[in-house]
Amino acid sequence: MTHKIGEAEQWLFEFLDRQAAFDELMSKEPMPPKKPTNVHNPITCDTPTPKKSKEDFEVMDEDEDYALSLV
Repeated sequence: MTHKIGEAEQWLFEFLDRQAAFDELMSKEPMPPKKPTNVHNPITCDTPTPKKSKEDFEVMDEDEDYALSLV
């Protein structure tokens, strides 16, 4: 508001009028129902996760060069 031009003084009032009209329309709009969740009925997986040692991961030269270029 400190560095405004004369024409811009009315923009705030026009915006507030439109915002009030929008809020009124949205208050009349029915809210959509919330989606059901499985909070009380969680899904569990009985399959164990296999453990990998560090030797099982392959390091590619291009990935290593790219990572070093970021340092």
